[in-house]
Amino acid sequence: MKMGLFGTGLACGALLVGSAVLGACGSKGGAAQPSGGESSSGGEAGEYAGAIASTDAERGKGLFGTYCDDCHPGAGEDVGPSLIAHPHTPAELRKQIREGSGKMKPFSEKRVSKDDLEAILAYLDSLHAVKQ
Repeated sequence: MKMGLFGTGLACGALLVGSAVLGACGSKGGAAQPSGGESSSGGEAGEYAGAIASTDAERGKGLFGTYCDDCHPGAGEDVGPSLIAHPHTPAELRKQIREGSGKMKPFSEKRVSKDDLEAILAYLDSLHAVKQ
């Protein structure tokens, strides 16, 4: 059974981060399920590398509430695993959000812009949910 980077077994099913989190999540209008030909950006790991390009954690908190909080309430565990208990690098989080895995569907740039994604990462960093 192929597992996403954010968990195994039930935790993965709970998942990922849900950003993964995001496939099963997003009932607040930010549902992660692709529609109408929408696709993730995919790509090589290098595409996701780099420092967090935003310091706007407050904006990121609002975006997290829209797209992520249903599955990761307060960045904790629910449908998706806890992001705080299991921090990931910015590159790992970007890849998970863009490509999805397990129950988490991908969030394309059409749904979550690069700037919005970086603000979400800034918020997660403020919660110590990002390892550098």
